[in-house]
Amino acid sequence: MLGSVLTATGMAMPPSAAASEKTETFVEGSITIDTLSNTSGGDGQDTRMLGLATMSAGANDLGDGPVEVSGYAELQLVEGSGFSDGVVGDGQGVSNIEADSGFRALEAWLQLSLDGEGHRIKAGLIDLNREFDMQEVGSMFLNSSHGIGPELAQSGANGPSIFPTTTTALVYGHQAGRWGVRVGAFNAVAGDPENPGKTVVPVPGEDGLLLIAEAERSFEIGRVYAGAWGYSAATPFLSEPEDAPGDRWRSRGAYAAVEATLANGPNGEALDSWVRIGVANARALPIATYLGGGLRYGTDDRAIGFAIAHARLGDTAIEIAEAAGDRAERAETNFELSYLHALTPMISVQPDLQYVRNPGWDPALDDALVIGLRLSVGFR
Repeated sequence: MLGSVLTATGMAMPPSAAASEKTETFVEGSITIDTLSNTSGGDGQDTRMLGLATMSAGANDLGDGPVEVSGYAELQLVEGSGFSDGVVGDGQGVSNIEADSGFRALEAWLQLSLDGEGHRIKAGLIDLNREFDMQEVGSMFLNSSHGIGPELAQSGANGPSIFPTTTTALVYGHQAGRWGVRVGAFNAVAGDPENPGKTVVPVPGEDGLLLIAEAERSFEIGRVYAGAWGYSAATPFLSEPEDAPGDRWRSRGAYAAVEATLANGPNGEALDSWVRIGVANARALPIATYLGGGLRYGTDDRAIGFAIAHARLGDTAIEIAEAAGDRAERAETNFELSYLHALTPMISVQPDLQYVRNPGWDPALDDALVIGLRLSVGFR
């Protein structure tokens, strides 16, 4: 029902050039396989395998003088879809690697940085979620809402410029001590909505713009960040014709998050936490509010965590369902328990358990219980 029209495929903290060691050039890749089984509730009981393979290359700190030049490109192969939409029936996305199968270019950009001044400009194909709304503590979890908020992931004719489909963009960032600011202008349509597997490189702004800005303040024990976004094109309201009166920035929203380390263990373990809230224009988008967060305890090699993702429909979406003779629940809530274990520096396994309350906001579906296992292999 309503879950099928929502796009929530934001990938939780995928590999990025910024995370690589500072070397002049590098080549790296990864393979991620999710085996997921819906054991009860939802649309039905079934087991599926989802796969994601990436290959990336980049160059850092090139050039002499005050301007540093960096470049990065990443290709991805996605295989397997239909688990959330066809089996669980949820709208937020049980697996953050699930997408329409295909071979795509995810990123291809150049960046200029002013040495010692904290200024940088990046241009090209850019994954918005690697610059904005990065839930660092939540990146361990499989559910898509812990990578990018669903109120933002639902926007755009083909989703915003996030996994699996990105578009051309220009991003400016400035870091001054503990303060950071980022501003981005993305083409409003990512890829080709009629051909999901196709990589499209449009002239920036030819379909309108998605503008987004974010400010961040770091502390000894964590950080706080907040952002706002909006589309320049006057998208239609959910229940009114396209020429309905109103300002053109109809598809818009804002978000804020806090991440903090609550305690430290004797052997390098840390108890990390985060809370994120997001809102969107309920007249133009189904999900009006979102609240998520959780706890993670352990190290980079071994950790256990619990997270909650609570997405609420706006009044307009509820009214549309009722007018169609259906009834929609107000909220879909996902509870996730996950354990990450690195077998080697490049191989990890992650058993995962998710309980979905009101999948797809559809009262006809029973709550779903999903058992999963993620296998991740990296190489360079």
